[in-house]
Amino acid sequence: MESLRHLVLVIDLWLSRAILGVPDPFDPMALPPTFMPPTLFPGTSIDPAAAPTYDEVCDVLNGRIGALCAYVDTLTDDELARAVDAHVGTVGGALAVIVNEMSAHDRFINRDLDALDDGVA
Repeated sequence: MESLRHLVLVIDLWLSRAILGVPDPFDPMALPPTFMPPTLFPGTSIDPAAAPTYDEVCDVLNGRIGALCAYVDTLTDDELARAVDAHVGTVGGALAVIVNEMSAHDRFINRDLDALDDGVA
């Protein structure tokens, strides 16, 4: 479930904050990566002590993915090249971070599910 909560953070951070400019787009359940402090974004809605249910996480993540798809459906070449205030430089760079994170977490989730199926975990 932590991977799903992290993907909420990724979409909130890169789509809503970096691309769309929303100052505090974070759902309280958003989860920073383990190598960063849970209070990485002070003054935001992120609640490091949040304990959402699996269904709650899925509902929020599905909404974020829907918003991402709706945004991508409107993309133009000019929008992809638009500068954003983040180290990736452009909207295209921010979207690449989202896609890379989603791909990596898909691998992590499937790896862990395979280990459970094999009785390893």
